[in-house]
Amino acid sequence: MHWPAHIVTMFESIPAGGLAGATDEAVLYGPINMLLVHLFPPTDLYIVSPQWKKPPEGCSIDSTTVFIVQNAQRPVFFLRVKPASSFSSRSARAAADDQMRNGFDELIDDLAIPTLHGISALGPHLSFYAYSKDENNIHPPLILRDPNQVNDRAPAERWDTELISDDGVRRLTAVANHVKEMVDDHLRQA
Repeated sequence: MHWPAHIVTMFESIPAGGLAGATDEAVLYGPINMLLVHLFPPTDLYIVSPQWKKPPEGCSIDSTTVFIVQNAQRPVFFLRVKPASSFSSRSARAAADDQMRNGFDELIDDLAIPTLHGISALGPHLSFYAYSKDENNIHPPLILRDPNQVNDRAPAERWDTELISDDGVRRLTAVANHVKEMVDDHLRQA
């Protein structure tokens, strides 16, 4: 299973080391936007909205870009992008995990479907998150900071899927299909 050729070409055309070597996540924005529009087509009334989010006042976490997918002005999916170099940094992964959890806080008030899916992309490395409205929890679970030891609060193993790989295509497509099924169910019930 592969992405369509035009999407693969967009990712392959990323300068400065390509998808895995880009130190500036801005080079990923166009290809990721194109991928999300492919998965959530505007003809099905989905809107992909790239947004630049700066950290709360006094917070040391850096800014990030989030792509929010909406249907009927309600969030149904989101993806946060960081450069590939974040993958090898324990503190950058923890910051990315914190930003994902804050993203759920920002979006669940307008949630009309039972599960909100989100993806953290550290360059080509993807970590899949989901908030369940029924269970009121986020998966994967939060790893709290140990007060006595330095612990890895966001292990690299969480970013276990490569965007361009067959597994990446399969998992991302499955999430998009699940989102679309939930939206269709919600619209039928409305």
